Amino acid sequence: MMDPSSPNASPIITPNLAKSERLHWLSAIQFGLSALAIFSLWSAAVSALLVGLIQIIGGGIQSVETLQLFMLGISMGFCGVLILPSATYSLARLVGRPLQSYPANLNRLRPTLLIFAFPLLAGLGYWISQNSELAWLFLPPVHVLAIGLPVLWLTYIGVRDLPLGSPQRTSGVFTSGLTLAPFLILVVEAAAVLAGILVFSLVMAFNPELADTINRLAEQLRAAPPSAEAILRTLQPIVNNRFFIFAVIVFGAVIIPLIEEQIKPIGVWLLAGRQLTPAEGYALGALSGAGYALVESLFLTSSGQDWTIIILARIGTSAVHILTAGLMGWALATAWGEGRYLRLGAVYLLAVLIHGLWNGLTITNVFANLSQAHAANPGVISQIGQVAPYALAGLAGASFLTILLINRGFRHKTDKASGNL
Repeated sequence: MMDPSSPNASPIITPNLAKSERLHWLSAIQFGLSALAIFSLWSAAVSALLVGLIQIIGGGIQSVETLQLFMLGISMGFCGVLILPSATYSLARLVGRPLQSYPANLNRLRPTLLIFAFPLLAGLGYWISQNSELAWLFLPPVHVLAIGLPVLWLTYIGVRDLPLGSPQRTSGVFTSGLTLAPFLILVVEAAAVLAGILVFSLVMAFNPELADTINRLAEQLRAAPPSAEAILRTLQPIVNNRFFIFAVIVFGAVIIPLIEEQIKPIGVWLLAGRQLTPAEGYALGALSGAGYALVESLFLTSSGQDWTIIILARIGTSAVHILTAGLMGWALATAWGEGRYLRLGAVYLLAVLIHGLWNGLTITNVFANLSQAHAANPGVISQIGQVAPYALAGLAGASFLTILLINRGFRHKTDKASGNL
């Protein structure tokens, strides 16, 4: 064996040095992706806001499209701001000055108190969108707050007093859920849609009658007035078709959950090999799910009564996303640390079931409302649609309660292990 003191000896790389180099490269990747996401979001935000301003200056009045441009612009700008901590902490690590603590002002946040502002924001947003000619100016920030506060509250309830790791890890996991998860999900779901279109095209090729029906509908759509009501009336034969309804439910309640529940806890997947505890896996998974829930909700823009309905419904959706991503994070940590891969598979199926039930009820409710509006009667869909809102409210409440109980369970185990009980 060569003497380490020899001038020709190769340098010995200790485990700590190897780990340090690994962390360095991960920090470089984290900083690069965070900076790219900030640049992309802020560039898109500026573009949307400029187009909205041009429409107002040119037309003199706001339209629904103009309002949505401002809401999207402000939402994208806000998401860019939320990524700044990830870029800051990873850059500090790269320059050799890692930051090991959170800003002192962060401790002053009281999500349990802030959530009481949500009813005021919901009422204010509805009033602005219905009565103010300056809705394009005032509704976007209200939209961001009305979406963001419930997500912050649910996240706080889910991860409170649980181990999250360093600020760099925490901000990186949240950022991955906010940006990387939606991007990957969009790509995979677009591929699934293209596959569905290919299958449908093959079906049309062997079914000339169906092809003729689609062509007639296409001609009617081109001739129909540019209004949502006219389009829905034209598409009524398809919308009320049982096979179409079945295909939409299968895609929304089965395929989408199968895709999203794998990718949504991306922040935990990126920490594979880090020997996460079950509590860390759950907390980081919930944090990644919160990032995904936030960006998905922010980009659903509307106005008036529809806006109020959307932000209320998104609270339940956010609870489902945070719960299922947290469960997957816990299952991943136990699989890597204890070899519980059967448990991982079972938890994945449970997460898909919860998510699929939420999506299925939502889709059924939409079809039931459409059939009622157009005096159609698709049978069982209409019956399920009558109870769907109550079932959705019950599922949202159950998800919130489960998040609360899981957090208490992990904190109880931590206190018991540390002898604080």
